[in-house]
Amino acid sequence: MLEPSLLQPHVSLPLDFVRALELDKASLDVEARYKRCATPWQPHLKRTRAVILRSAHLTKKRRKAVIFGAGLLHDIPLAELSELFQTVVLVDVVHSRSCQIQASLFPNVSCLRADVTGTASFLIRARKTGAPLPPIEPDLFKDDESIDLTVSVNLLSQLGCAPAEFLRTSHTPGEIRAFQRHLIESHLTYLRQRPGHSALITDVAWSRRPAPHPQAPTQGRREVLHQVPMPPPDEAWDWLIAPAPESDPHHDLIAHVAAYSDWKESNRILAG
Repeated sequence: MLEPSLLQPHVSLPLDFVRALELDKASLDVEARYKRCATPWQPHLKRTRAVILRSAHLTKKRRKAVIFGAGLLHDIPLAELSELFQTVVLVDVVHSRSCQIQASLFPNVSCLRADVTGTASFLIRARKTGAPLPPIEPDLFKDDESIDLTVSVNLLSQLGCAPAEFLRTSHTPGEIRAFQRHLIESHLTYLRQRPGHSALITDVAWSRRPAPHPQAPTQGRREVLHQVPMPPPDEAWDWLIAPAPESDPHHDLIAHVAAYSDWKESNRILAG
């Protein structure tokens, strides 16, 4: 039997933040959708794991790997990362019990419950007061020079979703959109400034496709990164995230994914 201490995440953000933004519920919703859509999700999960491993093999040192958006672990090659690195830290605002149990099987893997955006202590106060939404720079692991790999996994487009809903009654749509864009830009800058190697996998747009016609062109493409410019990805693919009738009785919902196995190099290409 596992020790209870191994099943508890390290708490570095207020639990009222998690409850107020309904992040526990969101995690349960994703897990439920995975169970319903496990088969169509497999190509996306497999490619995500491959990008993470490719990024891991690009590192010069292999002391600590930090995985943002580890969540439910379906897209994380945990055993391989544990073998490659001295320490692996799985970061998310919510870790499922299954994730905690899997992590506890590896002596060098830990779960950190944290808010990568750095907004946890601010958002609840901002909604109460209607205060302006100032720039907030994430500082998690700011002084940790032992990190040799940082990966953001299927997280970027989601950073502003819960805050946007949370602030809907206290701030204008324009203020919220600007804040969402700021959260995305800050995360991308954060990844670029991390020591060691960094990688990024993210959805960049969503569209729909008539079902059941997998070869039909997609329709109604909607960008989800709030016009933040992105460099050309190393690779891209479509994720059948909600096959009909999961969210629409007549259409499949498609997430268009971009992957960067070397985020810093991709930024140099964009800047150049």
